[in-house]
Amino acid sequence: MQMYKVYLKQAIEILKLNKFISLITIIGTALAIMMIMVLVVTESINHISIAPEINRDKTLYIKNCVKNGKNTDWMMSDKIPYELYKNYLSDLESPEYISAINVSKTEFMVSSDQSEEQILTKVKQTDAAFWRIMAFNFIVGKPFTEEDFNSGIQNAVITESMGKKLFGNNEALGQTIEIDFKPYKVTGIIKDVSQAFKFAYGEAFIPYTSKKGYNNQNYAVLFLIKDKNDIYKAEEEVRAAERKFNAADPEWNLTLFGPYNHRLQILNRWSNLAPNVGEANRKMIFILSILLLIPAVNLSSFSLSRVNRRTEEIGIRKAFGAKKYIILIQILYENFITSLIGGIIGLVLSYITVTALKGWLLDIGADSSIPVSALVSIPVFIGVFLACFLLNLLSAGLPAYWACKKSIVDSINKKNM
Repeated sequence: MQMYKVYLKQAIEILKLNKFISLITIIGTALAIMMIMVLVVTESINHISIAPEINRDKTLYIKNCVKNGKNTDWMMSDKIPYELYKNYLSDLESPEYISAINVSKTEFMVSSDQSEEQILTKVKQTDAAFWRIMAFNFIVGKPFTEEDFNSGIQNAVITESMGKKLFGNNEALGQTIEIDFKPYKVTGIIKDVSQAFKFAYGEAFIPYTSKKGYNNQNYAVLFLIKDKNDIYKAEEEVRAAERKFNAADPEWNLTLFGPYNHRLQILNRWSNLAPNVGEANRKMIFILSILLLIPAVNLSSFSLSRVNRRTEEIGIRKAFGAKKYIILIQILYENFITSLIGGIIGLVLSYITVTALKGWLLDIGADSSIPVSALVSIPVFIGVFLACFLLNLLSAGLPAYWACKKSIVDSINKKNM
């Protein structure tokens, strides 16, 4: 440990000694880390379990299905019809909770008697189990219950900002609002939800049974499993539901895309195609490799310049018995300090970039915020450390190895520089 403290002090002195090269190296590292961390932070926001989608790691999804004709070449692909959900997917045994979200129509005009304005609003039509899978921050009130849902009662939960739009500074709880020109009683008010949460986001939430024709709509189905190992049980139950449908239906063979974990359901963009995991992985590896290799090649010249200044020192140390691997570790450690400084700057820059480009990177509105807990998370910090380590290894590893491999005489005489 004492040895690494010495290395740290020496690394700081080297930074001070070669200020221009140190500055260029830190800036280059920061920009490289920024580009890598933009990807890492974006992936983190899309995948980690944070409120309100606090159960992403235990939630399975079925969004799409395909029907192929048994006696024809016809094919139909779509979201999950209500009848299919109700008859084959609503009573699986392994999930702790099963929820369906109406995806046929998601925006309605909303108004109140205190505001003449009709506001086009993102309305989430769902069931009572939805509130068990998600974790919303209720300011006042509560969600609609199972009894409310079964009876089709017209109760609604709205966000804090929607309450202010409709009622100003007046209390919205217990008030009546109109959604699609039908009266709904406000039973709960929640903190605003970021658009980064595709399944939890909404400005108003109502039971889908409160809308006429809900049984002719399409849905996304969510399963909350008790344990991650239950995914295999859920998969088998879904496959059994497929077989049951295919045995009973004289016209169609059904294929359900899922149940998928959170990452796979993001890749399942098309209703007639299963997600191509291999292609997605190869694309990500290719992008990360390019973002690592190109800066590493550019930074290696600066690393080489710094190492060349120390060849005489390296030769003398080897003459006094220092092992090659000890010198190599020292050079990499000292360079890692520089990489880490650049990495921290790059992480801050990545936060600024993701926030500025959130509409492009995350497909969310300019007025929608990104939760701090999604930006500052363990996966993000691990990503910074790994990116700094790899960039350091790629940019400084070869020059350090080359310097350590030289003979003592050549190092002291600064030959073959």
